Amino acid sequence: MTSTTRPATAPGRRTDLGRPFHWLWASTAASNAGDGITRTLLPLLVVAHHPDPAAVAGLTTVNMLPWLLFALPAGVLADRVDRRRIVLGSNLVRGAALLGAALVLATDRPLPLLYALAFLLGVAETLADTAAPAMLPRLVEARHLERANGRLSAAQIVLNEMVGPPVAGLLAGLTAAAALATGGTLYAVAALLLLGLAPLARATPDTGSGSAPEPASPTGARGGVLRDIRQGLRFVLGHRTLRRTLAASALYGLVFSATFSMLVLLSDRTLRLSETGYGLLLAAGSVGAVAGSWLAPRAADRLPTVRLALWSLAGSGAAYVTLGLVRHPALAALALAANGVFMMGWNIPVLSLRQRLTPEDLQGRVMSVSRLCSWGSMPVGATLGGLLATTLTVPSVFVVCGGVLAVGALLLLAPLRDEPPTPTAPLPSGQPHDGG
Repeated sequence: MTSTTRPATAPGRRTDLGRPFHWLWASTAASNAGDGITRTLLPLLVVAHHPDPAAVAGLTTVNMLPWLLFALPAGVLADRVDRRRIVLGSNLVRGAALLGAALVLATDRPLPLLYALAFLLGVAETLADTAAPAMLPRLVEARHLERANGRLSAAQIVLNEMVGPPVAGLLAGLTAAAALATGGTLYAVAALLLLGLAPLARATPDTGSGSAPEPASPTGARGGVLRDIRQGLRFVLGHRTLRRTLAASALYGLVFSATFSMLVLLSDRTLRLSETGYGLLLAAGSVGAVAGSWLAPRAADRLPTVRLALWSLAGSGAAYVTLGLVRHPALAALALAANGVFMMGWNIPVLSLRQRLTPEDLQGRVMSVSRLCSWGSMPVGATLGGLLATTLTVPSVFVVCGGVLAVGALLLLAPLRDEPPTPTAPLPSGQPHDGG
């Protein structure tokens, strides 16, 4: 039976995750900076030249559509070929697309071309964000996954959410071409940094977790894509811990999108904040998430993984309820900061748990199912948030959603139990871990 408890790491001991991880981290940091710039810039370009709410909403839809269309096939691809090449190629495509757009969109910015750019970036993101986390268990030991995921999460939050957007605004104030070229250059740098990693040969089916709940069928060129997708789904649905944590992730995606879609209205109507105040409110949540990315791996050294995930998810629900009840901006900022801490206390241990529980040859497909559950529930959540706000009030959205999240966490995760830790499996032969 596969353990749900991480192998022990001495608390307080500084962990060297190895040179290959540092290359991955640097590449991830560069690509997240590019993400932060492009996700802010493209809506600005649409609003400047096509000031129609439907046009802006369409951009978001087109950008997210690849996750619904290609997430599961991307998981199959990540289990068939070198994951490093997938991430590298995706970054090169994004870099070339933005550098080309800097020339083509210098003067005229037709909406179909902006939509095509957003869709292409979405496809590349789907491939890269599926392959990258599936690559991590090949680079670091199982007992260090929480720390590795924590450092990657911190880079994502700081560069994608805190640094990228203001830089995009400043660059767009100069020229859109400069902003697009900067984003393209960052993706190109991210691709070049991955050259520091040795190629990751595809592992045999028995490599990785130390257990294989069902025999893996061949995933080479002869294997059908649909068959491989079904195999990944069977593994997830047949594994009690994976099944329940993925259901909890879908619930969290629902609640997050429902509340986040109403946060601007809560800020304006209930807290009476200006645009600057709303930005500071978002910054409080990001600061909490950065702190959580540091705290979560250390909490995982002392607490069983499932218990930490359970109370973090319930704590996030309590923070949402508090956000809906308070009327003072400072208290609301504290609630959002606490929610950021709890969000990382859920995301990092659960992602690491999935990486440990999944055989090496299924990592890509399990990650793709995970992303599909999380991202697929978000459009539904945003719609439900609007309906709740119309039927009740905006603060009620946070109270109701927070209560549902806390109760759902208990129902889904309380029946799970952590098992005694098992010896750390050796890293796959030929993988590039280097403690130097």
